[in-house]
Amino acid sequence: MSHNPSGAIHPTVFLLLWTIASFGLHYFWPISIPEWSLLELAGRIVMVLGGVIMVWTQIVFRRHGTSTDHSRPTTALITEGPFRYSRNPIYVVLTGILTGLAMAYSNVWGLILVIPFVIALVRLTILREEAYLEKQFGGAYTHYRNSVRRWL
Repeated sequence: MSHNPSGAIHPTVFLLLWTIASFGLHYFWPISIPEWSLLELAGRIVMVLGGVIMVWTQIVFRRHGTSTDHSRPTTALITEGPFRYSRNPIYVVLTGILTGLAMAYSNVWGLILVIPFVIALVRLTILREEAYLEKQFGGAYTHYRNSVRRWL
């Protein structure tokens, strides 16, 4: 068994970099925007919904006996639950949580840095995972990829 069968960079790396950069920049070079309680509320709602969907994805993974751990091989192609709507619901949720966090704390840098977060996630994680899944599941994955969007 390979240390990382897909060769994808774990998204935790990007989450850590986003957190350090967005809150560091917010602290040292804040971009002022008026604090708006509705924006804060919307950010918190997005984070809570993201948490609920994240739990749902983990339940589906367990039901299929596979793991989100990049150091373990993927043993099942999951196409149900949140995976009916997105091939990457976990990454959609992570992006939403970061956006919600930035909104909740009026962190403009956090909002700006969501863009490079998504670019890095696609190039260094998702594309590698897709190639791995294509190799692992062949035509079944190709059919899934062609019928379900990468994001939403």
